[in-house]
Amino acid sequence: MTIQRLAGVEAVLEEGTLGGYLRAQAGAGGGDQRPALIVQGGGMRAIYSMAALAVLEELGLRDAFSMVLSSSAGVLNSAYFLAGQAREAVSIYVEGLSNRTFIRPWRVWKVIDVDHMVDVTLKQRHPLDHGELIAAPASLHAVLADAETAEPKVIEHVESGFDIYEIFRATTAIPLLYNRKVRLGDRSYVDGGIADLIPLEVARGLGAKEAVLLLTRGRGQRKFTSGRMIRTVTDTAPFRQSTAVRVRLYEEDPAYNRTMEELEAEHEHSVRTTWTLWPTDLARLVNRGTIDPARLRDSAALAETDVLALLRQPYPGRQTDGTEEPG
Repeated sequence: MTIQRLAGVEAVLEEGTLGGYLRAQAGAGGGDQRPALIVQGGGMRAIYSMAALAVLEELGLRDAFSMVLSSSAGVLNSAYFLAGQAREAVSIYVEGLSNRTFIRPWRVWKVIDVDHMVDVTLKQRHPLDHGELIAAPASLHAVLADAETAEPKVIEHVESGFDIYEIFRATTAIPLLYNRKVRLGDRSYVDGGIADLIPLEVARGLGAKEAVLLLTRGRGQRKFTSGRMIRTVTDTAPFRQSTAVRVRLYEEDPAYNRTMEELEAEHEHSVRTTWTLWPTDLARLVNRGTIDPARLRDSAALAETDVLALLRQPYPGRQTDGTEEPG
């Protein structure tokens, strides 16, 4: 979908809508008052948030955000968005990763070949424009999980000095499906999604007053303690993770569940500070390991429709000390 094909573009950018507010922020030359953007991953399911980012890119809204935060595949999506390559990155999922070289269920020592994704698909075939990423007016914050403690580690890409491709490798190192922990500096890391699936509180801690969230899970989804079979598989897998990581894989995630509850009730708040993209048709979402190009394209098409609907939502104006400011 190109900008010429986006139906109702003017309507989603009208004053008084979320899209209109974001357009004003994008044209304001930056500033800390811009909202944060939070991007959820989820393996191949992340094509949904990637396609939503491509629409934001085509609408000229890349510069509307002060910071972009994500974990797991969401970090890849966020980086390509900030580099102005979001539409290209949709094709990475549909054409570059939809094959048995990347995902092979019977290759038990490496079901998901993160190394092939990083070293071949990304570096060689779809290299990130690092100069554009650095020049973007929003900072990129990647959440990783410490391989020993399972605690979240938030890395700001520029300040950290770490190679962006190694950050990709670390935050997508899914326990049980990829046989490595990834070293960055003096610590090793695994998939950031096990530590923080929706880093909204991180954004608030960094000073964000508002946030736009692009989720790849539907309303009502929660992470509860897994059953005995999943726990047994996790504890007996040949590529052992630390006890903390194994427990995090099958334990309930109260912080995630609270965030989901908050976002589901965002319309009810007297002062609204979050705008969340939810998949409207869960049957059209793909799962973590889907490699069917037709299904991936359909999930991307769903995201494009859903994000336009999100941008049409009313934006009442930021409220401070009981007063409203125009969006």
